[in-house]
Amino acid sequence: MSSVWDENTQTFHGGQEWRALQNFHCDFSVTTNGLGTPKKALEAAVRALKDIEHYPAADFEPAKSLLAKWLSKDEELNDRLILGNGASELIDLITRIAPPGPFRPGPFVVHGNPVQYREYERAAKANDRKILHPDDKEKEAITAIVNPSNPTGDYFPLEKLKAFIEERCSEGSFVMVDESMLPWEGPRWTDQSLISAKDWISSMYSTKNISIWIVHSWTKIWSCPGLRIGSAITPTKSHKNTIKQKQVPWSLNTCALAFLTEVVKDEEFMKQTWETNRTWRDRMLKKLKKNHPNWQLNGVEFASWIWIDLGNENTAQRAVSSAKLAGVPVRSGKSGYRCDTCLRVGIREPRFQDILFDAWKTLE
Repeated sequence: MSSVWDENTQTFHGGQEWRALQNFHCDFSVTTNGLGTPKKALEAAVRALKDIEHYPAADFEPAKSLLAKWLSKDEELNDRLILGNGASELIDLITRIAPPGPFRPGPFVVHGNPVQYREYERAAKANDRKILHPDDKEKEAITAIVNPSNPTGDYFPLEKLKAFIEERCSEGSFVMVDESMLPWEGPRWTDQSLISAKDWISSMYSTKNISIWIVHSWTKIWSCPGLRIGSAITPTKSHKNTIKQKQVPWSLNTCALAFLTEVVKDEEFMKQTWETNRTWRDRMLKKLKKNHPNWQLNGVEFASWIWIDLGNENTAQRAVSSAKLAGVPVRSGKSGYRCDTCLRVGIREPRFQDILFDAWKTLE
């Protein structure tokens, strides 16, 4: 992995080891949809290759409008929606236009250390911002809350999330709420999304000058990280215009736009996701509890992964190595997250689960 990530200059992520494994079976190191990529959308992306001699749509249409309609019946949402080359591009842009001052990560900690998706901290460091601990009292300029939190699986329902922001976030600050893992909640997931809290977001801006941004990485639920598709819903139209002034043109390529245009129509894929993910997750939990009763298994019940604290650093590293040797790599909690006794496993179909469980049969 050292030849892939320069950990002195880059933020470590999973999803790289599979390409170097001659006996590769399935990638448990990422939190993408266990069903794989939606077939119809993939076919649309392949067909779009014939148009690569032309520039992609600079306004992202019709993909952007279709995504907005999929997210909400509120037609005004499209005026505040912006697409990016993965959520990472938008996280970086939002961080750059935020007020000067420190960055505070979300409230979820493991063994006293803040743990969540690291792109927010990376963007803050790249912008030369001081990094605070969640419990620090110093006034922050940016707060980033990954909800549900990847990798820990901690989760604030909507009202608890709103209360946290009201109580903890400073006037005049930016708040980025990452809901990338929320669509797994079920058919009414947007009821628990800040998408449904438009009036509250407007009030927080008008009364406290707190700018609340809703960030989604669509590469997870639709299993398409190779295409890089992300979006952000801005607090106001003015915020969107500021982002557009900073964003490079053609952030989404032709294939990504074709994929997005098609995938929002695939209702059957989402139904299968909501049914299958919980079933496969329950199976993994039962097997892990039976085989490794001393391991702590964490995460909200609809998460597309399980965060495991093995209680021992040596055991955790043996688990990571054994999985890799068996062709089913998992995500170590040590690299990037600084959680030496932990690891993360994506939810995958039973036949691949059994390969992983067999690789771990000698672990305590």
